[in-house]
Amino acid sequence: MRQDKTPIQRLYDRIPKTRCKAGCFRCCINYVQMAKEERERMGGYEWNGRCPHLTSDGKCGVYDARPLVCRIYGSSELLLCPDCECGEPLSEEETRSMLREYLKEADKLI
Repeated sequence: MRQDKTPIQRLYDRIPKTRCKAGCFRCCINYVQMAKEERERMGGYEWNGRCPHLTSDGKCGVYDARPLVCRIYGSSELLLCPDCECGEPLSEEETRSMLREYLKEADKLI
């Protein structure tokens, strides 16, 4: 049985796809605030100076469950990454609008 997407998951669908160069994990060394549902979906998040889901080979161990801020990094004019390729990044206005929607939907940032 298919479950409907949450409002936060529907926001994910609006984020342009980004392709990172092999070994890039710039976004994984910053503390990430996320909604409670995102933390639960990725199996927890205990900060230790880098993302606990960063694998030893520099990949995301929870890629399909990663939170919005990880998805938007490299996909927005406000959060461009020199090691990522994004065809048409979100504009500053689109990014701010999406983040406002996200904050309205998030149960609690942690």
